[in-house]
Amino acid sequence: MKIFTRFLFLFSILFAFVGVITNKLNAQDIHFSMFYASPLNLNPALTGVNECSFRAAGIYRNQWRSISAPFNTYSASFDMKLLQTKLPNDIFGVGAMFVGDKSGDGKLSMSSAMVSASFHKGLDKAHRHFLGLGIQLGYTQKSLKWQQLAFPAQFTGTDFDLNQTNGESFTKPKGYFDLQAGFLHQSTFNDVIGMMTGFTVYHLAQPKESFLGDKTVKLPMRFTVHEGLRIKAMRNFYITPNFIFQYQNKAKEINFGTAFEYHLQTAKTEVVPSIGGWYRLTGNDAAIINVGLQAFNTKLLFAYDINTSSLKNATGSRGGFELAIIYTGCFKNKSLNVPILVPCPMM
Repeated sequence: MKIFTRFLFLFSILFAFVGVITNKLNAQDIHFSMFYASPLNLNPALTGVNECSFRAAGIYRNQWRSISAPFNTYSASFDMKLLQTKLPNDIFGVGAMFVGDKSGDGKLSMSSAMVSASFHKGLDKAHRHFLGLGIQLGYTQKSLKWQQLAFPAQFTGTDFDLNQTNGESFTKPKGYFDLQAGFLHQSTFNDVIGMMTGFTVYHLAQPKESFLGDKTVKLPMRFTVHEGLRIKAMRNFYITPNFIFQYQNKAKEINFGTAFEYHLQTAKTEVVPSIGGWYRLTGNDAAIINVGLQAFNTKLLFAYDINTSSLKNATGSRGGFELAIIYTGCFKNKSLNVPILVPCPMM
């Protein structure tokens, strides 16, 4: 209970810290409704945090198809534990991730490649409590097809003529190195409940980016707090509530909800169907429906955003959908570290 009390105190301090710095921040990042299905995007400290030895994950998001050129976001990652026999009470993980994003009629594109590492210290010999840190380093490149955009200088009085000079001086932005850091605390209190809390700071170096050659434009830092619980409500039935809070450049996102899992053991594998619901609170943006299925170490997830903001009149309440797949594998070695609990749905 002392560990639990210290954890709650630390979490309160972190949340208060986010509340203070949000008033001082001034391009916003990608986001996924199924944030828990893209662990290395969520927190570099989640590198190596899986139910066995290694994990491969992929996720795709398509948004706003009903009203404009769709926004497409995708990510693929691989991470694994290392030195499992030499660190029986701790966890050391490494991983790599690729992220791509294309948005809008101007085809604003982003490509990013990241590598990450994390270390988690076991706080007890029973492997029930871990405290970890993670770091992520990578390179990002952005591009814009500005020829497909219309500007005031191209207005003819009745329409826009894209063959006329737009009056702008675009330059190809240079790629930049980026740095993220994260904190993670995990606790399995008993056979009924487990908890995970994380805190991440993105763009620590605040790299410069501009399509107009302005060297004073910096990518603002983003701050994320996420929390997840795993509750065994009854035999074979689990509830996994969680939430995420993010802040960047005066933009906030709050996403909370829960999933329900039923674990069915068959002769060949454990089958886990799940269903859940989340709500993106900021701006009454969207209700999110999620369904999933796990079998043979593979998890398939689907989510759909139902637009509930004022934009729903234009979208017909159609927001976007996501697809994700996660495969977790185990090395055959009886002396490996005991798997740790990950109290997020289908991570």
